[in-house]
Amino acid sequence: MKFTIDNREYEAYELSNEQIVKLLEKEPNGSEKRNALTEIMIGRFKYDLCAKSGETRDDVFARFFSNYVNRCPNDFKKAAKAMGREHRYLQSEMFKMCIEYIKVLAEHYDNGCYDPRNQWACKTAKTLITEYNNL
Repeated sequence: MKFTIDNREYEAYELSNEQIVKLLEKEPNGSEKRNALTEIMIGRFKYDLCAKSGETRDDVFARFFSNYVNRCPNDFKKAAKAMGREHRYLQSEMFKMCIEYIKVLAEHYDNGCYDPRNQWACKTAKTLITEYNNL
């Protein structure tokens, strides 16, 4: 099914979540297009935010974060600034998670579990953790 936004036709899979919400707000209840858009949103919600068999909330978060990072373009500095505006307690908790991730990458470096694609990250993590442990 195709949808028109600003005089341009899109396939359903090309639509952003924001575009889908805007289209849903315009479509009358029960229309074929509204039903199709609702199904797309439910499918995305299930994929992005619902645990699959055997997954934990931590697994869902990791998949969601990976999907965020994998979608281009991203402005990591803006995202980091937005995280810095969260409640002070949440900032502390997010930082703890970041430290744990850095520790995992440092372990990968120690164990040789890296390749040219993530070598910089693992090596930098090792340096950071070494400095962190020397504090």
